[in-house]
Amino acid sequence: MSPFSLENSGYVYADYNATAPISENVKKSIFEVLLKQTLNPSSLHKRGQEARKILQDARDNIRDAIGVPSDKEIVFTSGATEANNLVMRGIAGYLHVISAIEHPSILNSARNPYIIPVNQEGIVDFLELEKILSELKGNKAIVSVMMANNETGVIQPVKEIAEIAHKFGAICHTDTAQSVGKIKVNMEDLGVDLLTLSAHKFGGVAGSGVLIFNKELAIEPIIIGGGQEKGFRGGTENIVAIAGLSAALQNIPDLLSKMDEVKELRDQLECELLNLASDIRIFGKNSKRLPNTSFIHMPGVKSDVQLMHFDLNHIAVSNGSACSSGKVEPSHVLLAMGATKEQAECSIRISIGPETKPQDIKKIVDCWYNIYKKNTLEYMASSS
Repeated sequence: MSPFSLENSGYVYADYNATAPISENVKKSIFEVLLKQTLNPSSLHKRGQEARKILQDARDNIRDAIGVPSDKEIVFTSGATEANNLVMRGIAGYLHVISAIEHPSILNSARNPYIIPVNQEGIVDFLELEKILSELKGNKAIVSVMMANNETGVIQPVKEIAEIAHKFGAICHTDTAQSVGKIKVNMEDLGVDLLTLSAHKFGGVAGSGVLIFNKELAIEPIIIGGGQEKGFRGGTENIVAIAGLSAALQNIPDLLSKMDEVKELRDQLECELLNLASDIRIFGKNSKRLPNTSFIHMPGVKSDVQLMHFDLNHIAVSNGSACSSGKVEPSHVLLAMGATKEQAECSIRISIGPETKPQDIKKIVDCWYNIYKKNTLEYMASSS
């Protein structure tokens, strides 16, 4: 049985921000492509033509799903991480201006970046952004700020950030990996020059991502090969995963229609936890957030201890970014928001989705409170 098959399994999946369940129409689409067996879009024969049609249909679906203007190029990558690396490493001669809460694929690929701080609610400081760009005026610069944070769910005012970037002659990139399928994403409305996304965050399979960018930008490939993807990304395209991405995009209206119910469950979860333990902190609670995400501090209880207890009770949660969940360092996102090291080390992310049921919320709350009672009361006694 799939770990996402919640009914009758007793398993509660609350780690949607790590990866979302693969949707049924995506599974069907992938199976149909696999049956074709031999699909290389670089081949000139009939099978190659079929593969190229899959690619073109996927590009058309991307344009329709997230409002991609006609002057933008669409390149398929292995995921948002590679797409973000292509932004940071493939565009020469630009200085990098990034927020303090970016995904590691931006933080670790940017070259000597200027860091935009965030406030305690996780929102980019506009005055500091303007100050940085004013000091850099006369230089080419890329401003990169994610649309929604993968750990806290805090949504950034990307449209306003893009306007500020353009006012100072910079270009603007946003990573929408956590946003697509949870909130409305429209590239034209956002006004950004570059946008990245990842299929497995909204019902596709891991292995397919997208970079969208202004056609006049000179981007050099970071993966050198046979000139696929109009020379921007070498290597035979992952037709199976791209077909899955294309199918997943068609589910976005349905996903968005369910987000009000998801938010109600998320708010219920937070309300019940705050009633049980007033000394906890929910990061970004006063900011506009993704409707499915809570990042919660439990005083004195390390996140790995919490995760172990949740896992033993057949509940999947996370201590933050799945890309760095094996590390022992505290969340850089929480530290950037002014959290103490203890708070950053003792927080977990609960990210639910359309398949989450009220009984799942009850199970999560009960498990959380059992951990809290056992460990926190012991911590308070030892500290007194």
